[in-house]
Amino acid sequence: MKALGKVLIGLVLLVAAFGVAVLALRLGAGASDRAELARKWADGPSRFVMVDGVRMHVREEGPEDAPVVVLLHGSIVNLHEWDGVAERMKDRFRVVRFDWSPYGLTEPDPSGVYSTPRSAELMDKLLTQLGYDRFALVATSNGANVGLEYNRAYPGHVSAMALSILPLERPSQTRKVDWRLVWMLKFHNAVLPNWRSHTFWRLMLEDTTPPGFEPTDRMVDQIYDMNNLPGALDRQAQYIKANVKLFQNSDVGAVAESVMVPVLIQWCDYDDVISQGPAASVARFTNTSVDLIEYPDLGHFPMWENPEKFTRDIKAWLDRVGDPGKSLPSGEQQ
Repeated sequence: MKALGKVLIGLVLLVAAFGVAVLALRLGAGASDRAELARKWADGPSRFVMVDGVRMHVREEGPEDAPVVVLLHGSIVNLHEWDGVAERMKDRFRVVRFDWSPYGLTEPDPSGVYSTPRSAELMDKLLTQLGYDRFALVATSNGANVGLEYNRAYPGHVSAMALSILPLERPSQTRKVDWRLVWMLKFHNAVLPNWRSHTFWRLMLEDTTPPGFEPTDRMVDQIYDMNNLPGALDRQAQYIKANVKLFQNSDVGAVAESVMVPVLIQWCDYDDVISQGPAASVARFTNTSVDLIEYPDLGHFPMWENPEKFTRDIKAWLDRVGDPGKSLPSGEQQ
């Protein structure tokens, strides 16, 4: 009886500690500090630029007079998704990347609008302000949607487009998600809607990448840090909700018909977030030529899973299709 009593007391204390921890997290104990994250993740060539009331996180690397390549990251991540690619391109290209709203260290939009058209609008204003008028565009996942909308709404700037994880069709509704992620997501939605743990993000990366790929602590930390900024998950939910509405009420893939520049599709066969094969997406580009490269061994984050091969193919393709555009001399940049 004495031992049973000790066990019961231990369980009560454990439950109480869990309750206190949950309450503290609901009150904001797990929220990231923006100034601290700026010191940690906006180092080196990073800077912040005010665009239409939004303070945007930007990185520019490589020779100022080199051909310009703009990189657009996917959802939940940020411009550091491209670290391995930028490192391999900046010797020959002016590599420009930024946290597009509502992700990363780019701050909340005072307009309160989070959608693909708004992200494309901010992209246009940012690149105009920076002085980049002609460039190749490399984009992945929802960043590809932003890039395609940008090209449609603000034509004449993109000279070539390399797209991976291309969500032109509605994302998979039947993909098998790790049961631990399913359980954790239900728990977070019900109990901790504004916070996610390191374990959650690590499982998310493992669930969308090939067997054997091990996410680094840096990959997990950047997602954890920036997605736990106050209000970040709510802003992202607004963006995703607007995106889902677009897929439900319009033919999102039709935006590809406005592309009239060379296109490279890097299709990652192991990715099951976008379940259909490449044929449907290739067929969407009715007014241009498309080069297709399939990777049977890569998943949702090819730029992390094999940055050497992924970048080598982009560079070889850019060499083949021609000059992706020049940046303006530094004296002409605004």
